[in-house]
Amino acid sequence: MAILVLNAGSSSLKFAVYEPRELAEVLRGQVSGIGTTPHLECGGVKESLPVNISYRDGLAILLDWLKKQGIDAGTITGVGHRVVHGGSAFTAPTLIDDHVLTTLDSLRSLAPLHLPFGIGVLRDMRALLPDVRQVACFDTAFHATQPELATRLPLPRAYRDKGYRRYGFHGLNYEHIVAHLPQQTGRPLPHRMIAAHLGSGSSMCAIKDGKSVGTTMGFSTADGLVMGTRTGSIDPGVLVALMRDEKLSLDQLEDLLYRKSGLLGLSGISGDMRELLASPKPEAAEAVEYYCYSAARHAASLVPALGGVDAIVFSGGVGENAEPVRTRIMSHLAWLGVPAAHVHVVAANEELTMARDVVDVLGG
Repeated sequence: MAILVLNAGSSSLKFAVYEPRELAEVLRGQVSGIGTTPHLECGGVKESLPVNISYRDGLAILLDWLKKQGIDAGTITGVGHRVVHGGSAFTAPTLIDDHVLTTLDSLRSLAPLHLPFGIGVLRDMRALLPDVRQVACFDTAFHATQPELATRLPLPRAYRDKGYRRYGFHGLNYEHIVAHLPQQTGRPLPHRMIAAHLGSGSSMCAIKDGKSVGTTMGFSTADGLVMGTRTGSIDPGVLVALMRDEKLSLDQLEDLLYRKSGLLGLSGISGDMRELLASPKPEAAEAVEYYCYSAARHAASLVPALGGVDAIVFSGGVGENAEPVRTRIMSHLAWLGVPAAHVHVVAANEELTMARDVVDVLGG
């Protein structure tokens, strides 16, 4: 029997298959290039797919490919879906039914660049596998334990009732860090730790006794740390000035904040940390230094939520693989007094968290 987990992005569909008893990974891969040059990748195999396929086409092709690997519809006992935003309505993994889907549709405005993909794939998979139970796994759910004070925005109170508050993201990987770190170190989970999910999207989380008590991303995935192409925190007065003085439309402003800023905007070269670290250009070095300094400042902003720091954990593509970045961030945080033995690297694994959530929701 098998658990299938899916993570839908703007042009890709990542997937993984797990054996449900021991949660052993069977395989993982992705359907990439949807809308351009689609192909399926898994275990070193790369197969070109028909041009102009939709997500539903990609899912059908994936299910047919899995069947050839011995994983057919009768084998799949549950499907887990990464859903970026659960709002205040969903604070735990949830079995999907029509009512849940209707509620998710009402939340689209909270994450208009991300939610449509997750919800669309969820609907398509229900149609393709109508007899298999589907579970939504929310990236915001881990942060439901934050104290109310940490979720407020300094706006008139009436706006909070409309959903304007801090939520936090990357929760599936933070949940994985909490579960995996003691196995990796052979020691109990640190009482107070800062976890850094650093990748094309980046955030940090203050975790106390395994629970989120603060995080750098707030209402949207554009808040907090500077990222590959996203600004992170920015003076709201700059946004007003850009719209007023530079005559940017709402769509242009959104495009600037999410797709043309961050490391790409700072360097004028790339939003990929690997390219910037390899580049001899001073603009690349300046962008990397800004990234590390900014990350350290945000890490420091989480200390009051913890009352001190016992450990720091790096994860995500940049956090795991860019040792110079980790070193520079920690050099800015030397004053915290966290010993090197308590600075860890944990490989991100949102898919394992989702598989575990599916098993828990479906009762084992």
